[in-house]
Amino acid sequence: MSRASTLAIDGGDPAVTIDDPERWERPIEAEREIVTDLLESGVISGSGSGFPLEFEEKFREYSGAEYCLTVDHGSTAIESAFYAVGVGPGDEVITPTVGYIGAYAGALHLGARPVFCEIDPETLLPDPTDIERRITDRTAAIAITHWNGRVCDMDAILDISDRYDIPVVEDAAHAHASEWKDEHVGSVGDIACFSLQGVSPHGKPIAAGEGGIVTTNVREYYERQLSYCHLHRSGVNDELTLEPYDGLDWEVLGLKYRAHPLALGIATVGLENLDYRVERRLRYRDRLFEHLDELPGIRPVWPYEESETDGLYGGLKVVLEPDELGRSPETVVDALAAEGAPVRGPGFSYMEHRRRIFREGYDLWGRGRSPIDGEFCGLPAYEGYQEGDFPISEALDERVVTVASYIEPEEEFVDQVARAFEKVAR
Repeated sequence: MSRASTLAIDGGDPAVTIDDPERWERPIEAEREIVTDLLESGVISGSGSGFPLEFEEKFREYSGAEYCLTVDHGSTAIESAFYAVGVGPGDEVITPTVGYIGAYAGALHLGARPVFCEIDPETLLPDPTDIERRITDRTAAIAITHWNGRVCDMDAILDISDRYDIPVVEDAAHAHASEWKDEHVGSVGDIACFSLQGVSPHGKPIAAGEGGIVTTNVREYYERQLSYCHLHRSGVNDELTLEPYDGLDWEVLGLKYRAHPLALGIATVGLENLDYRVERRLRYRDRLFEHLDELPGIRPVWPYEESETDGLYGGLKVVLEPDELGRSPETVVDALAAEGAPVRGPGFSYMEHRRRIFREGYDLWGRGRSPIDGEFCGLPAYEGYQEGDFPISEALDERVVTVASYIEPEEEFVDQVARAFEKVAR
């Protein structure tokens, strides 16, 4: 057997010989120019007018939403969205256990109890059937995450929302360019939250260091957010037109979560090249997944047919079938890594019900006052989660592998990665 056909982990030549494949370069000069202009003009604070308002209008138009508000982080975007839809002490919020603490922490700190649900084994996104199964008379919101830019089943989830009159808060931190039936995320559901964390090309789809965006089509949600966290926003009293918010002064409820204009300057550049980067990532995914679809024991995770976006942040997902491969997932991942394939796993980055605070409970504010420790504001005594409570998600956690995605990889790189999977699978 030749060295090329022998597995690298057994001493053969690795299939992937390109170490640093990404050839797309961040347009740092464009970022520097816009940040310099803001610095020289003194526009480095404030919201509701000038450049910050211009960015909100640009993203509002891009998303197709009626209203857009920028904030300082993605996590505060989500917190303000929970406040906007009325989440408070004694409520429950349903969210997937294959999730992220930032997607629901805002609800927890508002006094609500997270209630975890299973994922769909085909898409690895929240399972609408299990969401509905966990609804109680205390459910105040459904919190979903569009992981890696893959959009959740919005038709099914919004149907549940309509039938039970429960708002949906979307964590769209990975999904700035994602669409559902040709409509941008941010204009499809009740309220959507985006993150600007990181630096391109490895940060969020629009990366500006730190920052967040919220979009909604509901005027009351927009005004509740303004009142909650936009202290000293220029013109805020003119924007607050609904009761009781129209009776507040310009210091509203006292929180200042507004975005930094310099971050919005960098984000402007990211918005300009967003569609190009997404299109190129999808081209890479399609070429790779078409190869993987032909292999035994390797199942690439495609998005729902209504939304083609994927891999915009955090990579692409592949599910291993150990019975077909005849080896453990850990052994397969080790062999792929030895071939030079850009993989990590097996396992999800996060499994929320396994966090200690949700297994054992946690006295959030001290003196026995917590939605996840004992009784609280009418909530029954907190019981905590155990291993085995989410068998579908837990089983998939043992078999899911993440594969890095690229914008403009070196020529032949995708073929080399496909070859690495083929050697290991066969």
